[in-house]
Amino acid sequence: MMNKRLFLTIFCAFLFVTNGKAQEYLTGFCGGIPEENTLELREETVATLPFFDDFTRPGIYPDPARWQSRQVFVNSGFPMMPVNYRAATFDLVDQFGKVYSNGSSTPFMADSLLSVKIRLDSIDNHAITPADSVYFSFYYQPGGFGDSPERDDSLVLQFGYGYDELVFDTVLQNYVTLRKTAWKQVWAAEGESFESFIAECDENEYFKKVMIPITDTCFFKEDFRVLFFNYGTLPTTMYPNDRSNLDEWNVDCVYLDVNRSLENDSYPLVSLTGCSPTFLKRYQSMPYKHYKDNPITEINNVFDVNITNLDMSSHEVRYSCEVNDNNSSWHYTYVDNPLIVNQYDNVGVMTRNVAMEDFIYPYNLNVDTTSFTIRHYVEAVDENGDLVSGDSIVRHQGFYNYFAYDDGTPEMGYGLVPGDTYFAAQFKVTKLDTIGGVQMLFNRTFNDANYNFFDIIVWRDNNGKPGEVLYTLKDQRPVWNDSLLYAFSNYAFKEIVKVNSIFYVGIRQSYSKSINIGFDASKDNSQYNFYDAGAGWKNSSFPGSLMIRPVMGKNPYFIGVDENQEVTEALTLYPNPATNYVHIDGIDEQNCDEIAIFDITGRLVKKYSYCNELNISDLQNGIYMLRVSAEDGLFKTTKLLISK
Repeated sequence: MMNKRLFLTIFCAFLFVTNGKAQEYLTGFCGGIPEENTLELREETVATLPFFDDFTRPGIYPDPARWQSRQVFVNSGFPMMPVNYRAATFDLVDQFGKVYSNGSSTPFMADSLLSVKIRLDSIDNHAITPADSVYFSFYYQPGGFGDSPERDDSLVLQFGYGYDELVFDTVLQNYVTLRKTAWKQVWAAEGESFESFIAECDENEYFKKVMIPITDTCFFKEDFRVLFFNYGTLPTTMYPNDRSNLDEWNVDCVYLDVNRSLENDSYPLVSLTGCSPTFLKRYQSMPYKHYKDNPITEINNVFDVNITNLDMSSHEVRYSCEVNDNNSSWHYTYVDNPLIVNQYDNVGVMTRNVAMEDFIYPYNLNVDTTSFTIRHYVEAVDENGDLVSGDSIVRHQGFYNYFAYDDGTPEMGYGLVPGDTYFAAQFKVTKLDTIGGVQMLFNRTFNDANYNFFDIIVWRDNNGKPGEVLYTLKDQRPVWNDSLLYAFSNYAFKEIVKVNSIFYVGIRQSYSKSINIGFDASKDNSQYNFYDAGAGWKNSSFPGSLMIRPVMGKNPYFIGVDENQEVTEALTLYPNPATNYVHIDGIDEQNCDEIAIFDITGRLVKKYSYCNELNISDLQNGIYMLRVSAEDGLFKTTKLLISK
């Protein structure tokens, strides 16, 4: 079980055709379905064919127009080279990152992904039958950048269909007809390491395709459903601090339609995949003043673009990019030469090296913080290109008041064994600066077993390794947010710490078990990660980034937008500055979860349910951040000024 987490240890299944190339057999599967009360969550619309989802819609939860449940995490961090940029990740934590209470060291049901009702009885007034060659397909991957499921773990697919049942109503004292759902298991895969899975895939393919013919007439109803769920296992109680987010499965490009076949199957789409390219060489985010002091060193304008083609034929494809300053009219555009991209099922992911040699973020803005929106595009440009959909991905590049190596998603957890050990990340400033605090992200563990004390330490550099201690914040503990997935916590320093050139921020782990701090395995910055387990400081051997973000300046709280919080278009506030009331435009009443106002330190000062006009008469003059949280995981954030 020790491979379940990153550790520095100093001491019933069915047969189906997979992409027409292989067959999968499983035995000894533990059957069942998730609890009924976790499946029926809300009133729903009914979907019609074709039913397709590549999980590229913004937000961290599945599209409510297609899926009922919100347990899986829609993201680009866990999946490695998905078919189309993002995927749905099944793991052992709920929608807010808390380990399921039914977790155990024997297989237990964890995440589920339940579709809305799908009309499989008719299409365009034509009755659907098995003769219409109906197939359900998807791509899947165990582990990816996360933890690979073990052999006792599994990913399961079931189909559901409605039927009527006559039951006695004790209130009406009469028999009534209830519409219920019957479930049939149609596919399952047992866990395996990501390495062995990839070895079985064709070159440049990181996901396997599963195609399932639907021939049983019981499914051809007006309320057909699709249900994915996973079984996972937690390490034994010998390792309580390791009982965390494990056993990941990634699912992409779910597709149900008529007139499909194993020999000739495609979807008219060319798309981007892999991590969205960063235009910074070292960091994911950094303070603007340190960028503009040395922009040439910090800029990364040569990168790889990964493209897939799900159509049945090759296409000439063009990549382009737009960068816009969110606070001015500055913009940049790049258009690449076309290239031929062959079918994904034949060649997998195609990689294009792009050199934007003239690109550089502006370095003469008279501001302390700024941000940019980067849009990457790919489209087919040959004579048949208008029959194929293109794709785009958006990246938010912030220059705020903190340094970050990570992208906001902890695919792994990090810690040391035994106690009284140290780990740290290296940072570099271009001139004398101060640290007011630090952001850190800690994984939840079963029963919060890693809720232990630790010290936060800042070190001076000593020939490329941590040296003299500059500051210690003693007796801290992990802090979690019960309403946000993968939220960073702020640790304010009790005094301002001066740093110059290279410095280190990290933890003294006094407890003998892993502290399980977030570890971004998709961004390899191991050359900046160090640990000391009693034999002196050494470079980490694990590829990835410690989720430690020093906050620069006297303000101990971060300013800006967390990369993991998907942000849509800005809100409109008026009047702004405001006095006693402020009106908001841009809120969807049906999708509004909460409205919150934070002061400049990041402290929550007001909270509202849906409302177009907010009473702010009790707030003092100053600068605030107003954030609208949507039920689909999106956030809208803007600045509010109060002046009375």
